[in-house]
Amino acid sequence: MTQGNQRERTTAGVIGLGFMGASLAAALRRSGSLTRVLGYDSEPAAAKRALDAGFVDEVTDSAAAVAGAADLLVLCTPVQRIIGYLTELGPVLRPGTVVMDIGSTKHAVTAAMDELLPAGVVPLGGHPMTGPATAGVTEPDAVVYEGRVFLLTPTPRTDEETLRWCTGVMESLGARVEVVDPERHDRLVAVVSHLPRMLPVPLLSLAADDPDPMLPHLPAGGFRESTRKATESLDMWVDVLVTNAGPVADSLRAYARAVEAVADQVAEGDQTTLRALLADADQRWRALFDQP
Repeated sequence: MTQGNQRERTTAGVIGLGFMGASLAAALRRSGSLTRVLGYDSEPAAAKRALDAGFVDEVTDSAAAVAGAADLLVLCTPVQRIIGYLTELGPVLRPGTVVMDIGSTKHAVTAAMDELLPAGVVPLGGHPMTGPATAGVTEPDAVVYEGRVFLLTPTPRTDEETLRWCTGVMESLGARVEVVDPERHDRLVAVVSHLPRMLPVPLLSLAADDPDPMLPHLPAGGFRESTRKATESLDMWVDVLVTNAGPVADSLRAYARAVEAVADQVAEGDQTTLRALLADADQRWRALFDQP
């Protein structure tokens, strides 16, 4: 990694003040790791909400105004818009500015960072593994990042000092930082984040295509909760699938093979086998989520 220009870093800029961006701005402001937090959103109402709630010190009327003032610039928009901002904002960034993102895929973003950002600007990919469901809140809140894994994905242009500094900033929010390469990131999140978003798609199709007219009247809470992720942001998830197509397709095919194996066991109808199958799944879930 090459050494970037180093300067005192006092101002954070957050572009995109939706749930995740506004929560990040609030967490940065509360932590005091930087002395000023600026924000911008293309939707004036979102910018006003963030300002009124005290998540940011100031909102600006353009993304360029935030980018030009920021020592740490964080792009909190859908992935393809992040890539667009890299080209758009490059000319106003000062040498030594750290440019991060919190997009859901990393290979496409970090490759674009290395290609599009001007010399002297330090790129670093980021992805917090949290959101409204995992944080237990419905409105933006500084607590969103507490106790959650925050993945950082350095590029060849990310110097070690900047990586250490950004790690400290994210830890000041209460996050647990893990550093991974972008390709590994995309493979891992395809399984634990992107695949779950896709699972309701064939399930809903199966239900919709059933010829029995009674079926639409039967779904209750279990079906509703199992398929709820189908309602998540269309634009964001199209971006995710476009920029992580290979790993998501691989995880879907691996899942299909696992479903076939389970189907074979169910078809055999052996009570001992099925009990062991369900008990194993129970134990795996508890190992993941019942940790102190």
